[in-house]
Amino acid sequence: MTGVHCLVSPEFFDALTSHSKVKEAYERWQEGAALRDDMRSGFTFGGITFEEYRGQAIDPDGNVRRFIASGEGHCFPVGTSQTFVTYFAPADFNETVNTLGLPIYAKQEPRKFDRGTDLHTQSNPLPLCLIPAVLVKVTAS
Repeated sequence: MTGVHCLVSPEFFDALTSHSKVKEAYERWQEGAALRDDMRSGFTFGGITFEEYRGQAIDPDGNVRRFIASGEGHCFPVGTSQTFVTYFAPADFNETVNTLGLPIYAKQEPRKFDRGTDLHTQSNPLPLCLIPAVLVKVTAS
């Protein structure tokens, strides 16, 4: 592995970046660049790259559900081989039934009276971790 990446909730990220020991460590790093710049896309501390993640979706009941709970994070190794894999399902077209899935599908259809073209694209990835024991949940305290 070449490193560890950790996707964290906004609350976890705020607690981390405002912690006195973290501020002290980065006080003189590139003349305080870490304290001035937007570090949500990646902030490395103690050998771990922390990234603020705000992903959410609406469940069948209409409730908004966050992918990472408040004050929590999920760490995983990067630069490994055979730890993560992505499989692709076929598109939902008649001609793709019983075929191996491709990373992307694209089709076009002319509009009525040749007044343009409608484009349709889709991808159906299923990312999997083949070694779930390497996934670590962290909490802010």
